[in-house]
Amino acid sequence: MTLRAVNYYAEGRAFEWCMGIAMMAAAIECIIWPQVVEGGGLLTAYVSPSALIATLLVLGWSRCAGLMLNGQTMFRSKLGPYARAICGVLSAIIWAQFVVSLIEQWVDRGYPSPGLPFWFMFTIGEIYTAYTTLKNRNKHGRGIC
Repeated sequence: MTLRAVNYYAEGRAFEWCMGIAMMAAAIECIIWPQVVEGGGLLTAYVSPSALIATLLVLGWSRCAGLMLNGQTMFRSKLGPYARAICGVLSAIIWAQFVVSLIEQWVDRGYPSPGLPFWFMFTIGEIYTAYTTLKNRNKHGRGIC
C-alpha cells in the first residue's frame, strides 16, 4: 500500500480511524481479560459485559468498514458517510456513558478522574464528526469532512 493510498483513506479522518481501532482493541482486550469489563459501574449495570464487548467489536469494525466504503457507491448510493455518521452517534452514546460513570465515581470518591475531560471531549468529537460528515457528504467526491 502506497502513501497515496493511505492518505486517500486516512486524510481528514484520523479521529474516526483512531476511535474505531481503539473500540476493536478494547473489545479484544475484554475478550482476553473478561474481568476488565466486570464491575464497570453504570455502563455495565444495564448492559451485560458480553453485550458491551460485542457492541464495541461490531461498532469498531463498522466504523472502519464505513471509512473504507467512503467514496464507494453501493445500491446507487454512497453509504460511507451514512455509516460513519451512524457509528459516530452510537459511539458518542457509549462515550457519554463513560462520562456519566466517571461523574458517578467523582461523587462517591470526592474527586474527579483525570479521564473525565478526555471521555467528554471524545463524546463531543464524535457528535461533531457525525454532523460534519453528513453536512459535507456531497461537497467532495469522497464525502470527506
